[in-house]
Amino acid sequence: MSDPDPGASPLAFHQAERDRFQAERGRQDGIAARFSMVQLGLFGLSAVLGGSGLFGGLDPTLLAAGGGTFVVFLIVRAFQARVIARREQAEVRREIHDRQVKRMTGRLGELPPAGAALPPGHPYAGDLDITGGQSLLARLDTTHTTAGARSLASWLAAPATLEVIAARQEAVRELAEKTELRQELEAAVLDTGRERLDARPFVELMEKKGYLEEKPWLKLVSPTLPLVTLGVWAAGAFGPLNGWAWLLPLAVQILIVRSTEPRSRQVYEAMGEKKGFVDAYARLFSVVEGAGFEATGLKTLKESLSIEGALPSTQLKRLERWTSWYDLREQGILHVVLNPLLLWDLNCLIGIEAWIRKVGRKCGAWFDAVGDIEALAALSVLLHQDPHATMPEVEEGGALEAEKVAHPLLLVPTRVANDVSLPGPGHCLIVTGSNMAGKSTLLRAVGVNVVLALAGGPVVARRMRVPRLRVRASMRIADSLQSGASYFQAELARLRLVVHRAEAEPPILFLLDELLRGTNAKA
Repeated sequence: MSDPDPGASPLAFHQAERDRFQAERGRQDGIAARFSMVQLGLFGLSAVLGGSGLFGGLDPTLLAAGGGTFVVFLIVRAFQARVIARREQAEVRREIHDRQVKRMTGRLGELPPAGAALPPGHPYAGDLDITGGQSLLARLDTTHTTAGARSLASWLAAPATLEVIAARQEAVRELAEKTELRQELEAAVLDTGRERLDARPFVELMEKKGYLEEKPWLKLVSPTLPLVTLGVWAAGAFGPLNGWAWLLPLAVQILIVRSTEPRSRQVYEAMGEKKGFVDAYARLFSVVEGAGFEATGLKTLKESLSIEGALPSTQLKRLERWTSWYDLREQGILHVVLNPLLLWDLNCLIGIEAWIRKVGRKCGAWFDAVGDIEALAALSVLLHQDPHATMPEVEEGGALEAEKVAHPLLLVPTRVANDVSLPGPGHCLIVTGSNMAGKSTLLRAVGVNVVLALAGGPVVARRMRVPRLRVRASMRIADSLQSGASYFQAELARLRLVVHRAEAEPPILFLLDELLRGTNAKA
């Protein structure tokens, strides 16, 4: 199958890539199935040859043939594992492109829910469909970490400073051109079988006080006591000491193992739960570390990842190495024997707690930084995919002006773009027209694009100039049986809040739709 045309439209590109990876997944499926049949035959042949050798007078030829066939079986099994891995990678990339197709064709309800939401009382999130199933966040959210989802939602919740907006715009422009990088950020998490990574439990674990901080003497005992036991045993076996003298230091080691077992088990279980998390984040960090950024904000975020002179992926691999050594606990009798002899669990515990002290308590910034990069990538997707998207001008004051502004959630063929101009504070724009003429849609189009602009993202307009302000809306009011509030009462409460904010938080862009429609005009 030929590669998709790089000059094709974003929708055609993602459709072609989705179909290409779907075909690749099917191809790898077929190869894996053939490997399964070969394995079945090899295993059966190995069993027949080996059994014939065992029950046929220990015939060396048959035994060797059976053993050789079994080795071939293992080799084929290893090749099949690689094929299955390639199949899963193809499926992940098919899913990534399929989600982009759904975003561009308005099928937002078929996407996984956004990773973060804004509170019900937010001054415009509900009115402007910032959150929800068919919302701006659903359209934008390509993040796969809770840190990234929180960053994206918080940026849409309140205006940034002009300096921050300029830095985000520069980063969004760059990431819009890096389609492969954006896909690799998503695949790094999805390849591990996870939809979203939450770093908060891991960070909380890192912040807990270490067990060995209260018992520092264990750090001295753990490497020396097993050597003492070995020396006493050697002196008893080949020297002047009693042959049973080595049992005394061994008894001390057993007591240490028993006293530290609760903490060892606790840390092992905690790290065991984080294994997939550590692997997924190591992959994600590797993608960021390998990216070449030009935007100042992206460079700053990338530079913030280094701790103790090492990159996050390297540091997490060190932690993963300690946790893998801890897996001796799963080896039954081997662990029962080696743990008291070598103080195995204690040494693993010392290594993990040393990592936590040097790195773990500082690593919270890693997750925030990569979350910000994810959020910037999510904003850049709209700039890359929407043919009418552009970067707005955002300044401290002045007029709000937009040429051919349209709602980003409407499909391109169904959009009706409008020009909007508000000279500055103290001016209003009254939109009139018949029912179903698009008055509310125009208000929401202006509001959503202003929110995007003040978050540092793109807008759907030919050109747009936005002064730095706050957005407040009263467009979607709900009555409440629980609180006893009628629709009219709820609308009055919202308008009262709008007036209060106008006095306390200027300048503000108000978006008011059909004021006091809950009244009876004939009363």
